[in-house]
Amino acid sequence: MYEHLPQPRGRRFFIEQERGVTDVRVEVGLAHVRVRAGSGERGLQNHLKILDAIAEQGVSISLVKIHHDWITFAVNQADVAKVSQRLEELALEYKIAPDLALVITIASNMRESAGIMAQIAEALWEASATIIETGDSHNTVQCLVPEGRAFAAAQALRRRFRLVEVAP
Repeated sequence: MYEHLPQPRGRRFFIEQERGVTDVRVEVGLAHVRVRAGSGERGLQNHLKILDAIAEQGVSISLVKIHHDWITFAVNQADVAKVSQRLEELALEYKIAPDLALVITIASNMRESAGIMAQIAEALWEASATIIETGDSHNTVQCLVPEGRAFAAAQALRRRFRLVEVAP
């Protein structure tokens, strides 16, 4: 794919955008939080209470998913105690899965590349890295996996997308 830029002083040029997966990164020290918020109007109020309570603690969250009855998100492992305390105060049912890592697959044209998610899922399955949660953006797919399998998952993805492997 070529992106045409404005033509300066009669000269014509173009820049080719990179295609496909260009890198795989790992972020360790995360936990996954799942909170039952309930349904209907009360559920909506609880979703907002949960988000506000976590923000009041100065805790950053990612991979936020708001479901009908649940809200899920990832936090830094160091913030688990603060999150647990606030959820206890709200008297809501919750579960926290600790010791997780985010395996991030980067591709500049992710949304224009068919089949990348299938390849990511297959590579992680082959590396025995269970996917806890996923997220995506215009140029990344993030997979939350057990920290003990994160390096193997990253190496499997690097092999799958023919990238240079990193020494352990």
